[in-house]
Amino acid sequence: MRGRKFVDIGEVVRTIQKTGKSTYIISLPKNWVEEHGLSKGSQLLLTIMDDGSIKVEPFILRRRELRKGFEVNLELSSGDVTSVERLLIAYYEAGYDKITVVQRPYMAEELRRRIRRALLRLSGLEIVEESSDHMILQSIIDASQIPVSRTLGRMENIVRSMLNDIVKGVGENNTGILQSIVERDNELDKFYFFLGRQVALALREKRIHEIMGFKVPVLALPYKTYGKCLEEMGDTLVSLTRFISSNFKTIKENYSRILEVLGFLERGFEYSVKAFREDDEDAGKAVSNLYTSFFLSFEQDLYKPNVIVLSASRFLSLCIDVIEAHVEKKAIFTLK
Repeated sequence: MRGRKFVDIGEVVRTIQKTGKSTYIISLPKNWVEEHGLSKGSQLLLTIMDDGSIKVEPFILRRRELRKGFEVNLELSSGDVTSVERLLIAYYEAGYDKITVVQRPYMAEELRRRIRRALLRLSGLEIVEESSDHMILQSIIDASQIPVSRTLGRMENIVRSMLNDIVKGVGENNTGILQSIVERDNELDKFYFFLGRQVALALREKRIHEIMGFKVPVLALPYKTYGKCLEEMGDTLVSLTRFISSNFKTIKENYSRILEVLGFLERGFEYSVKAFREDDEDAGKAVSNLYTSFFLSFEQDLYKPNVIVLSASRFLSLCIDVIEAHVEKKAIFTLK
C-alpha cells in the first residue's frame, strides 16, 4: 500500500507529514489503535529515550502503572469510630484509590453507619466489598481525567446560586428557599474534597497535571487555595442564612439595608472569580476597592453585634484571599 511498509519483524514505517506552518504529524497503524481501544481524541504518551528514539504508548496504561498499589489499610479500635469520617476524607483527598477499613473481631454498626455517611460527601468512593470485620472502599471515578476548571466551575455556580437565593428568599418571604441554601453547602463541600483529590494527584504523579489543566504541577497549589476560598464562602453564607431564618421579622424591617449588603457580596464574588479565572487585573483592583467601600459604608455596624455585616465582611475578606491566590498563580506561571 502506498505510504506505508510493513517490515517482517513487526515494525511499521511511516512518512512524516506537515500540517500548518510548524506542526509535523505521522499516522498510526489501524490495528494498533483498535487493539488498545483508542479512537479520535485519545491521548498518547511520547517518551524520548536515551538513544534519541521516541516511545509511543497509550497514556492510560502509564497512568495505571503510576497509580498501581496506591491503597491503604485503616485498622480501627472501638475508640476510633468517631474519627473515621475525617480519616476517610483525608485519605480520599490524598488520592488513595482503595481504602480498607478493618475493625476486629467485628465491625460495629455505628462504624458502618459513619462510613456510609462519609461516602455521601466523597464523589466516586463506593463500598465494593463488606464482611463482618472489614469494608473495602474503591474509587470508581478517575479524578485525574477531569479538568480542574470544571470542578471549580461547579463550585462557583453553587456559591453564586446561594447568593442569589438569599436575596430571593428574603424578598419573597420564603424560608424554604433559605433552607435549600443550607443543604446546598453539603454539595459544595463534596466538590471541594474532590478538588483536594485532584490537586494531590497533580502534585504526586508525573504527566497527570497537564490533563487536569496545569502547565506545571505546582500551579495546583493556588487553585487549591481558590477552591478553599469558595468552600469557606459557602460556610459564611450558611451562617448568614441561618441568622436570617431565625430573625426573619426583624430582617424584613431592614430589607433595603440587607439588599445593600448582599449587593456588595455579589459584586465582590463576581470580580474575584473574574480576576482568578481570567487573570483580569482590573477585576482584582475592583475587589480591593469594593472591600474598602464596604467598610466605609458599614463602619459603625462592625462595632455592634450585627451578624449580617460581620458575615459580609468575612465573605469579602475571602474575596481578597482569592486575589492573593491569583497573584500567587501569576507569579508561579511567570517563574516556571
